[in-house]
Amino acid sequence: MKRKILFVDDDQDILDGFRAMLHSKRKEWKCRFAINAKAGLELVKQEPFDVIVADMRMPGMDGADFLKEVEKIQPSTARIIISGYSEMQALLKSVKHAHQFLSKPCNSEIIIGAIRRVTELIHILNDDSIRAIVARLDSLPVLPDLYIKITQELESVDPDLNHIAQLVAMDGGMSATIMKTVNSSFFGFYENISSPVRAVILLGIETIKGLILGVQLLKEINMSDLAGYSVAKLWAHCLQTGYFAKTIAALESQDDEFMENCFIGGMLHDVGKLILITQMQTLYNPVIEAVREEGGPIIQFEKSKLGVTHAEIGAYLLGLWGFKKEVVQGVFGHHAPNKCGDGITPALVIHVANVLQHELAHHESKYEFSSIDMDWLTSQGLDTRLEVWRDACEKHLEQT
Repeated sequence: MKRKILFVDDDQDILDGFRAMLHSKRKEWKCRFAINAKAGLELVKQEPFDVIVADMRMPGMDGADFLKEVEKIQPSTARIIISGYSEMQALLKSVKHAHQFLSKPCNSEIIIGAIRRVTELIHILNDDSIRAIVARLDSLPVLPDLYIKITQELESVDPDLNHIAQLVAMDGGMSATIMKTVNSSFFGFYENISSPVRAVILLGIETIKGLILGVQLLKEINMSDLAGYSVAKLWAHCLQTGYFAKTIAALESQDDEFMENCFIGGMLHDVGKLILITQMQTLYNPVIEAVREEGGPIIQFEKSKLGVTHAEIGAYLLGLWGFKKEVVQGVFGHHAPNKCGDGITPALVIHVANVLQHELAHHESKYEFSSIDMDWLTSQGLDTRLEVWRDACEKHLEQT
């Protein structure tokens, strides 16, 4: 089935350029073009689109306001904004309504690549209602104590950027949200992100202030609604899994980018659980209750009761937000590494790191956790490496 893409821009020459650029994709994409936001909204009301690409600066209604209306009409649609200028006000206005941000001039390779990565995600979530909930998210909620600390630091006379960066790195929701923003090509360093700490340093105090204090991009988790579920423990597990994944990756590769992809994917591997817990409580409560009664593993109950797992939901969100394909694949396959290619992949590394963290951290929980897929590990000739990985992760745990 052809994916449907809508381009909205008030410059006919630019629209004609898009049309020519995408002519070669006509067998896989059906593209429509609108000369302004009003014309774009008329099309959105008439037919569904998988992806909408809008210019930021348009007369009457700009790109941010246009995508805000699109979100109401077609909440599951992926929204990309293109801007020819990078003033802070433009970024802050668009950050809540666009999944990705591209800067002009924008060549065909960048645009086609962004669209392709988004359309390739659609098969992950077949349930349009769940896809709509995930696509509506402009940020992820954060732990209350960390939120208070970071806002207090930002409101101080002389905010400490390094301290803020360390606080961000302690919370998965905060890390993912900030990294979504720094991924923007508005800033010109899309490929240089190596960690949440680096993301904060690159953005700087004024941008972080604008995002958190200005548009209130980050929101506290309402702990009273979580029925005893500990998000703090979830993020502690995720952060440790990220470090385990980086430890394993370092044993198998000297590629810094591979190691960082494993770390980021490991740190965010359970971000889908946060979405389920905070955004889909009614749907997810029966899953939690079943795990408490029968012991787990939780992913089996997710699949049987929801038809979708936290791995798929998390991967879909990170893909929408423009995270690297390797990170998205790592999150998607952290319970099923066989779906993500042969050999040492981020998915395999994160899969092992996740299980080892549960094993080595000596959780008090009586729940049953997922086990390592030894059949897959053996098929890849990596079963003999498991004890080496376990020893290295145990040493890392002892040193922290």
